[in-house]
Amino acid sequence: MYLIFYAVALLRIHAVQGIADSFLPGWRAAALAGAVMVTAGVGIPLRCYLLSAVGFDYQRLGEKFQQMFPFILALDQLWAVAPFLLVQKIGLGAAFAASVALLYVPFSERTLIRMAYIPVPE
Repeated sequence: MYLIFYAVALLRIHAVQGIADSFLPGWRAAALAGAVMVTAGVGIPLRCYLLSAVGFDYQRLGEKFQQMFPFILALDQLWAVAPFLLVQKIGLGAAFAASVALLYVPFSERTLIRMAYIPVPE
């Protein structure tokens, strides 16, 4: 789901800029659009790495994920507010519900990774 958000945000960066311009003055709107571009640019390879690691059953993924988790958590919490960019189309209630669901994703990822990739004693 986050991968799709990243791609759509980059494809429609002009719309993100327009929304930002509507509620942020001047340079702050450009900074928000820049933050969207940078975080999406980091998020796409991160999600591709996680998908390929699970797809190829990379046995050290559990260890690697634990190291990356604070960064994944920060990125996901930041992007969990993305549905609020669609408030005018989906309404406040749906945006809030989608954000709440997105806030849960990194914790469920961590749980699933811990269950699937139990550390092997050496």
